[in-house]
Formats: sequence, C-alpha cells, structure tokens
Amino acid sequence: MSLSERASDQQFLAVDSAHASVALIPLLHGQAIVDGINVSGLKATIVKEKDGRFNFSDLMEPQPAAGAKPQDKQESKQQAQKKAEERKDTGGQAVAFDIGSIQIDRSAVTYIDKESGQELAVSDLKLSTGKIAEKADGKLDLKASVKGKNPDLDIKLDVGGGYKFDLAAKSFAVSKLDAKVTGAAAGFTNLNVNAKGDVAANPEKNEYKVNGFALDVKGVQDKQNLEAHIAAPDLLIAADKAKGAAVTADLKMKDVAREIEAKLKLSGVEGSAKALVIPQLAADVTMNDPSLPQKSVKIPITGSLKADLEKQTANADLSTKFDESNIQAKLGLAKFSPPAYQFDVNVDKLNLDRYTKQPEKKPVSTPTEEGKAPAPASKPAPTAQKKEEDSPVDLSFLKDLNANGRLQVGSLQANGLKLANVKAEVKAANGRLDVAPHSANLYEGSIAGAITAMADGRVAVKENLTGVAIGPLLRDFAQKDTLEGKGNVALDVNAAGKTVNTMKKSLAGSARMQLKDGAIKGINLAEVFRKAKTALGSQEARADARQTQQTDFSEMTASFAIKNGVAHNEDLDMKAPLFRVSGKGDIDIGNSTIDYVTKATVVASTQGQGGADLAQLSGLTVPVHLSGPFDAMKYQVDYSAAASQFAKSKVGERITDKLKERLGGGAKPPAEGQSGQSGQGSSGDSRLDKLKGLLGR
Repeated sequence: MSLSERASDQQFLAVDSAHASVALIPLLHGQAIVDGINVSGLKATIVKEKDGRFNFSDLMEPQPAAGAKPQDKQESKQQAQKKAEERKDTGGQAVAFDIGSIQIDRSAVTYIDKESGQELAVSDLKLSTGKIAEKADGKLDLKASVKGKNPDLDIKLDVGGGYKFDLAAKSFAVSKLDAKVTGAAAGFTNLNVNAKGDVAANPEKNEYKVNGFALDVKGVQDKQNLEAHIAAPDLLIAADKAKGAAVTADLKMKDVAREIEAKLKLSGVEGSAKALVIPQLAADVTMNDPSLPQKSVKIPITGSLKADLEKQTANADLSTKFDESNIQAKLGLAKFSPPAYQFDVNVDKLNLDRYTKQPEKKPVSTPTEEGKAPAPASKPAPTAQKKEEDSPVDLSFLKDLNANGRLQVGSLQANGLKLANVKAEVKAANGRLDVAPHSANLYEGSIAGAITAMADGRVAVKENLTGVAIGPLLRDFAQKDTLEGKGNVALDVNAAGKTVNTMKKSLAGSARMQLKDGAIKGINLAEVFRKAKTALGSQEARADARQTQQTDFSEMTASFAIKNGVAHNEDLDMKAPLFRVSGKGDIDIGNSTIDYVTKATVVASTQGQGGADLAQLSGLTVPVHLSGPFDAMKYQVDYSAAASQFAKSKVGERITDKLKERLGGGAKPPAEGQSGQSGQGSSGDSRLDKLKGLLGR
C-alpha cells in the first residue's frame, strides 16, 4: 500500500505489509484492545511547512465541500472545534487502548522542518515491544540508523531492556538497560556510548531511583580524544528521604601535546528531594602540557552540594588551594531549565600565565631613526602572525547564557598584565554580557569601567585609567618601550566582527591621554636640534650628541577620534623646559601601522634637557615623521626644513653675518664700477653661495 500527499504525486506513506486484530465488543465501549501490530517495510515522510502545517494536516481536519469559499472553510473548521468541545463537556473520554505488542522491521521514517532547516532520517528501523497501554510493562528492543542535518548526526542505535510506565501517574522505569550509540554526533566522531543499569523516575512526586548505573563515553573532537566514565551504584531520592552510595566520575581528554584528567567523587546523599545534601565533594584535575612552564598542574577541589528538586534550585560551596592560589567559590542554579547560573568567586592570588600557553614574546621595541638598522630581533613567522590576527571571535554562546555573579581577585596576572584588588560584577542575559562595574589597581594607579559583549559579535569598552605608570604597563602588556610617564587615560570604543582582525578594523570611538613627568623613547629631540646646529658647521655639537635616545617632557596631552580601526589625532601638546611639541596623524590599529608628524620647537630657556647648549636655537622648529609597522617603527627628521627655517630666523641672520665675516664677506660690497683685490671677490662669493645653499636661502 502507498499513500501520496494531498494534491501531489509525492509519496507520504508506504508499507509492504501490516497486520492488526482488534477485539470488537470492547471497541463498542470505547476501548481499543489489540493483540498485536506487525508492520514490515514501512516508509514515511513527514514534512513541516514554514507556516507550521504538516503534510498530513488535511487528514486531521474536516474537509469542506467542493467549491466552498475560504470563508466556508474557516466556518467548517470552527464548527468541528466546537463539536469537539461539546463532546468533552458532556463527559466524552478518549479511547482507551491496550496493545499486546508492536513489531516493526525494515522500516524508515524521514522528518523535514522547512522553517528551521532540520532534517532527520531513520532507516533500518527494527522495533519490538511488549504490552503498550496507559499502564504497562514489557521488554523493549530497538535498532536503527539515524542521520540528521542541522545539527549533523550519523549514528547507530541499539537499545534493549525492560520497561514499566504509568501515563496517568507520569512515572516510568527502565530495568536492565543496555544501550549503545556509535557514530558521529554533537561534534564528536568515532563516538561510542554505552549505558547500563536500572533507572526509575516519578517527577510529579520527586522520586528518583538508580541502581547499578554506569555510563561510558568515548569519542574524538577536534583531534582530541575523550573518555568519560560515570558510576552510580545505588541512589534513592524521595520526597521525605534521600540515601545512596558514592557517585564517581572520571574524565580524560588527550591530544598530541596535552592531556587533561579529572576525577570526581560525591559522598553519600542525605536529606530529601526538597533538601538534597551531598556533604562532601572531592575532585582532582590534572593537566599535562609540555608547552607550559610547569609542564604539569594538579588542582584539588573540595566542597559540598545542596539542591531542592521541587523548586529546581542548587548551590555548591567549593574551595581549592594549589600552587600559589587559594580560591573560594559559591556557585548556584536559580533554576534548572533553562539554566540560570549564580556565582561568587574570591581568589587571593592567581597567575594565569603560569598555566596557559603563552605566545612567543617579541623583544621590547623602540622606534629607530630611518636609515639605521634596528637591534637584531627574532620575529614570529608571517604565517603565525597572520593566524593570530585572524583568530576567530565567537560570542554565540551568549545567546542562551543566563548568569549573575561577582568576581574578586587580590592579585592577578594575565598576558603579562599585572593587576591587584580586581573586582567585577557580571551579568549575562538575552544575548548580552555586562562586566560592569569593574575596577582594579595597576601600575601605581587604578582602572574602572564597563565592558559589554553581544552574541552577534559586538563589543563595547569604557575604561578610565587614573594615575597609571604607562611605561611598565606598555612593556608588560604590549612589549613596547615607547613611552614613560604617569597620568590618566580615558577610552570609549566599540567594535564588531567574527575575527580579531575584523574587530580591529571596525574599531570606533574616542580616547584621551594626559601624562606628566615622562619621556618619549627612541628619539632624542635635543640631539635632533644639535644635528640641525651641526648642519651650520659646529664640530663641537657633533661630538656631544651621544646620549640616551629619549625626549623628556613635563606634560603631554592628546585626544583621538577612532573610526574604521584608525585613531586620528590633531591636538598633541607636549611641554618640556626646552621644547614645545605639537603633532597630528593616524595610528592604524587595523593594519598595525603608524603615520604621524610632530613639530618640535625650542623655547627660550637654558633649563632642561641640553638647555644651555641649545638656548641660541630659540624658535627653531624641527618636523619629525614617525611611520611604519608597530613592530618596526622608524622616524625621519626633516633637517632641510629645519635649516631653512633657522636661517630665516633672527638668530640665523646673526650667525650668517658672523660666517660671512669669517669667510671674507664682512666688508661692504665695492661701489658700482669698482673691483676688489685680485681673486678675493670671486673666492668670497663662492663661499657665500655654498653657505646660502646650505641654509636654503
């Protein structure tokens, strides 16, 4: 027999053979008593359309007469619903059923949901049951192959055991369970799951019983082998009492370079379903990784658990002490489904860099003058750098996360960054995570702000750093030695993307910096001015220009407008006893490059960095162009522009006059028609022409 969908040639149902016998007299009294149902070669396709209707919905709805109007069809449907309600009000009952057994073989069922894109195909189906009724017990044997899409699934089932259920009481039990699942599912390949034991449950009465239950799982996920074993030899939970032997769980995860092993033991259960207590919990987590500084880390955990199965709440008090850390944690579930997490974690000291694989650190870098080779440094291969920049950022886990808690850490180090007195409030709901407010002490100052992350990949950060020493912060966190000073930094930025690279290129917002008593590393403006002076012929200045490559300042402020990953600045203002520096340009965060021009001007002062030596250059401005990638920044000084500007200044005029005298050009030019001594005029003019060329005059 075969049956097509309505008004379609698509097959809905087909069967090679089917047999059932029904007792006639009980049927007249509303009871369907069947000695057995035997089906062979069943093939069925169930399709759920985007409007929610199934391809068999027409079989369950009254059909209007041919040629009926849409309005008539709607009225017919409403009348059918009204009659059904009337039968219910007059005491009509559902048909009672009693089936002696069900035997199905060589069958297949396909389910397609066009709205969600989910597909599920069951093939090689073989089912054998005992009695099926509102209250029954029997033996079950099920074998099938299952393939699915969205999510991907390809498994084989083999389930056997006894069963007992009472639909009215909403209770069920499985005895001598022997279930096997092999194949690929939930991101695992080579999956092998075995479950054995006796399980019974009556959620309405909060009664649960487990005897001799064991679960073994093996599989491979992302080239990582997983093994898990859970054993619950004897457990009884009822409304008025709870007792049981210890429950144990072992977990192993291993790949080529790393191995993680966890052992958990829950002592005997006490209390009742309303106040379930596990007085003692003990766990050991061991991680072996040759790339870690310590190679192996072992974390012991102790604590207790409490749960109320009626209210669906649970709480755990946990503590651990390992290496240099003491951790106290209170964890909770405000409800089981959907899970709502609560936590309060307090850590005295934690150095995450000791337990996580750290990327190869680059040497601390400073800008170098263009044309000069930087100090030898080992750089990561371009492919490794590209891989880091394009690392995926997946925040989709926030969609279903519901959590609320607090975190406190006395001393924390992560990615080289050192913080103290870390405090953070965390809230996650409706696809949004807020870490706000949060605060910490770092590098002689403090930080406070808020971080927001969305499941669709958007991130917003607002931070205020107060009284922070910038130098050690940059050296520890970014391996950059470009700036010293202490002051305030305000940051208000946002980004979006699925990778680190796309997020950097989408960065937008603003930033402001205000520092005092610091220095810019890699360039010495006093030396730059001396070189400008050397261009005018001072041999003594050339000899004295050997000193530390940095420029001291008393105050520096700058603000940045950030758009599409580029931070633009136009208001750099740096003050020092000898210099005033302004500047503008771009810092391309997305491509990790800089293009920035500063203009340094000597002020009338003999104090500060080389003041007495350079006082005569008051008013001189030297442009400096900083450019290149962050890892190999270079600067270029425009000496020709400085010399030209210097020659036009009053000091330049006086020096030019002095040089003219020394070069023989101090006498007044001869009157028209007169000539000087033989050869002297031409030689003096030649030297003056060279001087003019040097000064850009």
